[in-house]
Amino acid sequence: MRHAAAAFLLLAACTARAQGVTPVTLALGQSAPLSGPSQALGEDIRNGALAYFRTLNEAGGVHGRRIELATLDDAGDAKRALANTQRLAEQLSVFALLAYPGPSVSRELLSYVQQARIPFFAPVTGAEIVRLPARTVVTVRASHAEELDQAVEHYALLGMKRFALATGDEDAEFREAFARALEKRGLEPAVNRGEADVILVAAPLRSAADLVRGLKRSRTTAQIVVLSMAEATPLARELGPEGAGVALSLVVPPLERISLPVVAEYRAAMAAETGRKSYSAASLEAFIAAKVFAEAARRAGPALTREALMQALESMTAYDAGGYLLRFGRGDRHGGAHTELVAIGRDGNLLH
Repeated sequence: MRHAAAAFLLLAACTARAQGVTPVTLALGQSAPLSGPSQALGEDIRNGALAYFRTLNEAGGVHGRRIELATLDDAGDAKRALANTQRLAEQLSVFALLAYPGPSVSRELLSYVQQARIPFFAPVTGAEIVRLPARTVVTVRASHAEELDQAVEHYALLGMKRFALATGDEDAEFREAFARALEKRGLEPAVNRGEADVILVAAPLRSAADLVRGLKRSRTTAQIVVLSMAEATPLARELGPEGAGVALSLVVPPLERISLPVVAEYRAAMAAETGRKSYSAASLEAFIAAKVFAEAARRAGPALTREALMQALESMTAYDAGGYLLRFGRGDRHGGAHTELVAIGRDGNLLH
């Protein structure tokens, strides 16, 4: 009996180690564009996660384990991201996958991680694809649909009734969400943008800037609202004086709001990690993702397994990450719903 118990414990230890857990380390994996047109995004997301883990590890890690993140370059190509993920899971034996940028996420990749039963934690995207039923996928931010719905709610409460949508490449998902948001409130879309009280812009940075410029030059009187696909600070910089009065939807707190503990922590950690004061919404989102993962790992206890991680996550029914509230629950692994609106001032600064 004693030998059987020893053999069982040895098997359990080997299984844990095969999943990226040792007595002193916890290995995570990530595929991101560290080259190509999306390189800046990939580096921001990687650095945001590393900044949190650096601070955490210097304080002793989680139950004495240092969290290590291996990032493989996919250049923004979904097929390379899938190959990287297979390598991370099968060759590098990581415990979980963390903070993949949107361009690295595909249906094939999500199908693979589901079959491999590896936690896919906090993809940096609001796309519906990461919110389809999947036991191993965890999100920490509002979806595109939630973000759009809350923007419509805000302006509907102000008495505005005519809404229009301007989209870039990902128009189908946004159009469906837009139709649902209006139907929910008994509203009809504006016949054309010229009649709209509010025009919602859902497009990446360059396309969003072009759409806003076109709307401004048409002398529209509508309130223009740009969703978070276009990051706020770079968009304000890109638009210059033409951006004045444009509203921006955020899914993380403003980078300047240092009164929030999570923003102050993030800024200090990023300066320590990168050696410069370079901040972005994407790196803040990854920082929050890393913090939420670490809290779930802490709650899971010293005998960390993937199943224990997911069970611990479900116990985080009201987790405050420092002014950023997440609510998970039994069977609910989509914990973030934070959105807020800011505006671009005449000097290009963001007005909270």
